[in-house]
Amino acid sequence: MSDKITTINPATGKDIKSYDLMTEEQTLQAVENCHKAFKNWKATPIEERGKIIKKIGEKFKEHQEEFAQLMTEEMGGKLFKHGKQELDLCAGICEYTAATGAKELANEEKELQNGGKGIVSYDPIGVIYGIQPWNYPAYQVVRYSIVNLMAGNGILLKHAGNVTGSALKLKEIYEEAGLPKDLFTVLIIDHDVSEKVIEHDLVRGVTFTGSSSGGSKIGEQAGKNIKKTVLELGSNDAYIVLEDADIELAVKLVLVVVSIIMVRLVSLQKDL
Repeated sequence: MSDKITTINPATGKDIKSYDLMTEEQTLQAVENCHKAFKNWKATPIEERGKIIKKIGEKFKEHQEEFAQLMTEEMGGKLFKHGKQELDLCAGICEYTAATGAKELANEEKELQNGGKGIVSYDPIGVIYGIQPWNYPAYQVVRYSIVNLMAGNGILLKHAGNVTGSALKLKEIYEEAGLPKDLFTVLIIDHDVSEKVIEHDLVRGVTFTGSSSGGSKIGEQAGKNIKKTVLELGSNDAYIVLEDADIELAVKLVLVVVSIIMVRLVSLQKDL
């Protein structure tokens, strides 16, 4: 087995860059470092966390051109303009989370049946491990990492190997915005080492986007180790086209969506 990951531009067939795979020892140390960063981060006032999250959104805009170009090169088929749109979405997620996070995570007072009152408190749980696919190199990561960072958690990322450069670009942007070192950690690892991460006592949650077969294995392993798990797996895309719809327009819009998503599968389901 190779000890490197090499990203390749599918449009040209040329190598972009090679990255050394992390050893098991390096990976486990990275998990511990992320946990240490988490312990400081969870004590940071949520308003301060929000300021950094907002700054991350601003950095997405600053780095939009170069990051979109990198995604186009690593994916081969993602148009530059679609990469810029994806990064606009990421910036919007950061802005919204920064603006609403403190309110959403505030303590809630509940009336009890016996006339008493209870308090629901939202506390960070620790290090969250995300295993993400290549079709949205930035968005897939932002959607799980930003809300968890706002909540006070630490983040580990194992991205698809062919977008390793994009994963490291995210880390650069996050830290340039002021996120503490090691709080967002990119793991360049193989499947065997990934299993060690899921099993690690300091990893408190696992999230995965990908195939049903992959999700089944990850869900089984996470469940065996009593880890909170969120799985987004393969499915059919249901398009509802009513009788009075413009069929030509509907087909055009469906093709646009499929093109943007970059998943060219026979995934439409028609109810007759």
